[in-house]
Amino acid sequence: MKKYFILLLISFQASAVFVNLKGKGEVLIVPYYSVNNELNTMVSVTNTKLMPKALKVNIREGLNGYAVKSFNVYIGPNDTWTFSMGITSSEIDGYVGEDNAAFTSFDHTCTSYTQLVEELSPQALADGPQDLQRLREGFIEIIEMGELLEDSYQAALNINGIQNCTYFYEAWQEDGIWHEASGGDVHHDFAPVSGGLMAEADIIHVTSGANYSIPVVAFADFFADDTMAHISADDSSLSLDAAAPYATILTDDKVFQLQFDRGIDAVSSVLMADQLTATFAVDANVEGTAETVLTQPTRRFYINNNAMTSEAPYAADSEVDSCFSENYGGVEVDMNVFDRDSQSDEPVALAGVATPASARPTYCGSVFVQSMRLHPISPGQPEITGSHNYHIIGNVMNGTENGFILSKFLNTRPLMGTDIDTSKTMHVMGLPVIGLSLNRFINNNAQPGVLAQYGFAHRLKSKARVIEQSSD
Repeated sequence: MKKYFILLLISFQASAVFVNLKGKGEVLIVPYYSVNNELNTMVSVTNTKLMPKALKVNIREGLNGYAVKSFNVYIGPNDTWTFSMGITSSEIDGYVGEDNAAFTSFDHTCTSYTQLVEELSPQALADGPQDLQRLREGFIEIIEMGELLEDSYQAALNINGIQNCTYFYEAWQEDGIWHEASGGDVHHDFAPVSGGLMAEADIIHVTSGANYSIPVVAFADFFADDTMAHISADDSSLSLDAAAPYATILTDDKVFQLQFDRGIDAVSSVLMADQLTATFAVDANVEGTAETVLTQPTRRFYINNNAMTSEAPYAADSEVDSCFSENYGGVEVDMNVFDRDSQSDEPVALAGVATPASARPTYCGSVFVQSMRLHPISPGQPEITGSHNYHIIGNVMNGTENGFILSKFLNTRPLMGTDIDTSKTMHVMGLPVIGLSLNRFINNNAQPGVLAQYGFAHRLKSKARVIEQSSD
């Protein structure tokens, strides 16, 4: 048995991306941010290695994952960088006075942005709605670009408690060491990516103080060996498609290692969910509210927005009746709700972006919110997230108060890879979906005359399925 296990490890590809459930890696995804509904999003990123690193941060809007802010962070050894996101009154031409999402950081870690408060930008919204509402929720990528050496290492050290950030600014200017147009090299004083990043994220409802801890996804062995990926601050092209085209996938009963034609397929394969489970609690005695956030961080790589067509693993036609065309289409879902006494029901979406009413539940766009209501439908958006891309399910099983939602995607196509050990073609089933369940309880009499609110967040549970291609 021991010999077999050792041989199995030796046979594995050295760089094969996998989701590291222990929380560290070269690439991190915060699956949801929101500044709607008096929410603030707080993120902390930690470099656990003994060498400083260069990081790329891409903040992506939720409808189709366009980068609405991209910047670099130069983080020291064993250092933690923090930032927060909230609502601001826009000063962007054409949007002055409108509510926009912005981020700020009081951390001494060196970054490439220059203002204390930085608005997200609608300039990347090439199609679909052009309003700032679209920027107020989405997801975040944090990608290591490499380790800093020599002069850059010294520049990353604290000087009287404050980072010496001038070095990094000058390095990108004309005749600077990273300014390629004037003979510089973006990888000067760089060593390859080494991992060891971790992050924590929280969404806080400001007025009530309710806190929702967001489960961060960490990819390990993401890049090919000896990769350096340093790019300029405003360049968002470094993304999830930079992975090596190998993946390690853990199913309920077996570990698969597959090779793909593209790196993005490897990343999608380790996120694939053939079945999703989200818990909910809408207990009337505590005014329970439950929402599920569903994020597809690689979806934009498979969707042709103009033709509304898609590549596998998505259905060939991404335009479905239950999503408006400006929602970039979606995928229909076979959904069952189970209460804590094993009763089940098949719900329908009663309100939200889905149209017509009572249509089959459908996830539209890249970040979608599903809201559960105990009683018949009431107007308004989801109460926790304030999302504008959502559907509401109400009065399930005549008022069941708690349980779980089991979802399976319809009309998907398998993502195909090659088993490294057997050379057989394997089908990875489902869609690349991550996310979380949110619950809020209200105690109207925590103490005499005192109202208290409590927030809970749980990672979505999923089932991976990999099957051998039929010879028929």
